[in-house]
Amino acid sequence: MEKALIVIDIGNTTISIGTFVGEQLSVRKLDTKPFKSSSGYLEILRENVVDKGLKGVVISSVAPGLTPVMAGAAEGLLGRPPLIVGPGVETGLKFDVPVPEELGADRISACAGAVGQYLPPLAVLDFGTATTVNIVGRGNVYRGGAILPGLGLMRDVLHERTAKLPRIEIPGPGAEGARVVGKDTAGSMLSGLLFGSAGAVERIISGAEDAEGETYKVVVTGGYASAVLPYLRRDYFFEPRLVLKGMKFIFERAYA
Repeated sequence: MEKALIVIDIGNTTISIGTFVGEQLSVRKLDTKPFKSSSGYLEILRENVVDKGLKGVVISSVAPGLTPVMAGAAEGLLGRPPLIVGPGVETGLKFDVPVPEELGADRISACAGAVGQYLPPLAVLDFGTATTVNIVGRGNVYRGGAILPGLGLMRDVLHERTAKLPRIEIPGPGAEGARVVGKDTAGSMLSGLLFGSAGAVERIISGAEDAEGETYKVVVTGGYASAVLPYLRRDYFFEPRLVLKGMKFIFERAYA
């Protein structure tokens, strides 16, 4: 039986624990806060490898306070330190930015996942707590990108920092679409969130194409992606597990 690979994506809001057995992937999600102890996470990780051998653990984290806690749990399960996506780890990317160490591990993993499945030039969009645009040029060169507030952040700030704007629901897959011209307050907010986010990322991609002289295929991921996808005018590839797949590619490079 093929051994399992555990990939752990620690986000600002959600922890995704993926278990690969070959190409088959199962995912368990946890709230990032409140943090658990290493022993608490160890028990959860053990549940993911019942009756399976374990060949490795990979961690991608944007929560520095939680990274060593989860690493301790992974080491307790694996018997050696896990692979943590960050400086010095071979990702398959080259970096045309002055301080690659400042890049979020989730952005690197998403780009590695996109490069592992599609031929650059690529624009990799992640609609999560933050919305990120990442540009990968020919030769797998990471050129830079942009960071915007995510849909949930924008929605919450509009509600919390104003007297009369409600806290609206962000539609999930298959929900009724938004009107570009809202007919009431909630509809106007929804238009701003969805059409505004779609238009913003497309404007950034167009500007990058003009600046770099490349045409980008668009790869999309993230928890809020399904809400924005109907409003994108560009063709795109939707990869809901892109970060986790990228971590698998990074592991395979490291231990090839």
